[in-house]
Amino acid sequence: MDGSLFVLLLLSGLFWSSSALSRQYHYINVRMSWPEAQSYCRERFTDLATVDSMDDVNRLVNIVDAGYSGSVWIGLKRGTQKRWGWSNGENTSSQYYNWASGQPDGGDCVATVSGVWHDILCSYKRYFVCYENDSYFLVSTAKIWTDARSYCRQHYTDLPTIHNSKENNQINKIILSGWYIWIGLFLDSWEWSDQWDLRFKHWAANQPSMSFDNCVGMSTTDSGKWFQQSCDLQQPFVCYGGDFTPYLYHYINVSMSWPEAQSYCRSKYTDLATVDSMVDVNKMINIVDAGYSGSVWIGLKRGTQKRWGWSNGENTTSQYYNWASGQPDEGCASLYS
Repeated sequence: MDGSLFVLLLLSGLFWSSSALSRQYHYINVRMSWPEAQSYCRERFTDLATVDSMDDVNRLVNIVDAGYSGSVWIGLKRGTQKRWGWSNGENTSSQYYNWASGQPDGGDCVATVSGVWHDILCSYKRYFVCYENDSYFLVSTAKIWTDARSYCRQHYTDLPTIHNSKENNQINKIILSGWYIWIGLFLDSWEWSDQWDLRFKHWAANQPSMSFDNCVGMSTTDSGKWFQQSCDLQQPFVCYGGDFTPYLYHYINVSMSWPEAQSYCRSKYTDLATVDSMVDVNKMINIVDAGYSGSVWIGLKRGTQKRWGWSNGENTTSQYYNWASGQPDEGCASLYS
C-alpha cells in the first residue's frame, strides 16, 4: 500500500418504488451486449424487460435518461422454437384455425385459398388482405409476406387476424377464387427472455426482417418501437422485477484508516463499499474526484478465518473479485482509480 492520502467509498441502499399491478423496470446506463445484459438482469433483478402493452412501452421510454437518444436492450430475442403467431401480436393459444387437409407442412407464412389455409414459403409473392377496424381490403399487388405486412401497416392496420369462421368467410368473399392470398399468420420464433407468453409486439416499420440479427432493441425516440439488432451491440438496457437493491456509492474525500472508514460508513450510511461486478467498479471509479490518482478504501478485509469477506458480512462464495496482478498481499483491500 502506498503512503498517499486515503479516501473512502460508502454505500447505502437505493430503493425503488414498486407496483403490484405492473412490472418494476430499472434502466441500467451501462453498455453491454444482449447476453451480458441478460446475465446482469438475472443476477440482480428478475430478467431483461418483458413488455405487455403500450403502457409498458411508455414507462420504459420515460425511465431512460433524458440525454440518451439511442436504443436500449429489452428481453425479446429470436429463439430456437417456432410457434404460430399473428402479425399484430395477438396470442394464438386456443385460437381459431382453418387448415386445409395435410396442413401445416413446413412453410413459415400462411395464405388462404378457397377459405382454407396453407403454410408456404414467406419469400413467395402473393396478393394479400389488409384490415382496418372491421373492414378487409384486398390488395392485388403480389408481394412477399414481410412486404405485404409492411404495406398493410403503412396504409391500413395490419395483415388480418382471423378469430372465427365468420371473419374467415368475410375474407373469403373478397378474395379471388383459387388464388393464394396472404393473411397475418406466421411461424413466430421471437420469444421473451423470461419465457412470458403474451404476444404483444411493437415493431418498427419493416421489422422484424429476414436478417440474421437475433436480438431486439427499443428505440428511445421513435415511440419506443422495436428493432432487430446484432446481439453483440453494446448499449444500455432495461431490467425488470427482482428484490435486488442496487448500490448507491458515496465518495468521501477524507483521510482515514480502514477501521475508521468502516466506523464512519456504518454510522452515516450502511457500510464500506461492497463490489459485485465490473459495473460496480466503473461506478466507483466514475465518482472519485477527477484530480485524485491514488487508492480508495472498499469494504473487503482479511478475516480471522483467513478468507476474504465483505465488511457488511455478505458471503464471498462464488463472488466477484478484480485483484491486480500479484494481489492480494495485505490485510485490507483498496480500489485504484
